[in-house]
Amino acid sequence: MTHPLMFFRLLIAAFLLCLGAQHAFAQKVLLLTTNVTEPNAEKPDAVGAYENLQNEFASALANPSDLIKLSVLGNPNAISQATFTAASGSPYDIVIVAATYKPIDPTNWAVLQSAVANRWANSIVFFIDGCCEAENGGNGGRLVAALNGGTGSAFELGSQLNAITSFPLNTNSPFATSFSALNPFAGGYITYINKVPASNALYLASGTPPASFPAPGATPTNNVYGLLIPTAQSNAGKGACVFAVVDISPFIGDPWNANKTKVAPAFLNAATSENGACGLPKISKSFDKTDLYLGGSDNTAALTITLSNGTPTDISNVNLTDNLPAPLVVGTGT
Repeated sequence: MTHPLMFFRLLIAAFLLCLGAQHAFAQKVLLLTTNVTEPNAEKPDAVGAYENLQNEFASALANPSDLIKLSVLGNPNAISQATFTAASGSPYDIVIVAATYKPIDPTNWAVLQSAVANRWANSIVFFIDGCCEAENGGNGGRLVAALNGGTGSAFELGSQLNAITSFPLNTNSPFATSFSALNPFAGGYITYINKVPASNALYLASGTPPASFPAPGATPTNNVYGLLIPTAQSNAGKGACVFAVVDISPFIGDPWNANKTKVAPAFLNAATSENGACGLPKISKSFDKTDLYLGGSDNTAALTITLSNGTPTDISNVNLTDNLPAPLVVGTGT
């Protein structure tokens, strides 16, 4: 039989151990793709792009099995709100949506819009192929529509660029720091996005000189390669943090050779940290002792809960609820 002292010592130690594991737990990734399952003579790069994308993120995780891949987006009603919850019962930290050659079914676009608007995952990243709009069912236009509906934006689909190239990081954006190691971002055969607020224009048109980078507060920017919408600006603070490009080529051929080992750290390590572009406020807990003696004169311990905000934006209207593991209870003393 476990001695009461030992029981409480183990209980508190286990509770603190769970707290220490929260950072690893947060890095759970869901990869949603269209139903391209094998290469063929016409489209040999589709499977390769998805495999490279999966390996890029899985290899950056402490536990590669924390990445789950579902190639279902071409099927009607293939995803729902429940899809965005990991096996642990908590939302995925990052959901990656990738599409090339085949259309994402409209029913799934509706779910993706709701996921953005209601923050069913902390961050949602879109790599939607900018090539072949007629063949892929207009995925690029549907992406822009979903972003507008989910975040409250007014983006427009822009012109196409049919070449392999690289796109500079807008270092004037307040969200650029998280992506400094991914500069430039290589890709190609893309569709630009127009009417993007200057601060949200993260990656700019190929060849844009630094002197022409838009400053925060400038008029909306056209010919944007990659945009980022932080949580505070997404659906009036109720939505997910969003990164989007109308491109899948970062994970194919020469662009992939330039980008690999840089993309995942930008999102997993920087963009999801407390002070990153998609950062969330941090909660930490600690007890002032690890031993309690039942029946003794001092059988209480002080639990300190700290809420800190290192994100680029202020937070308000915070409600914090904490559930202690049984049989620990909150005392009535001072």
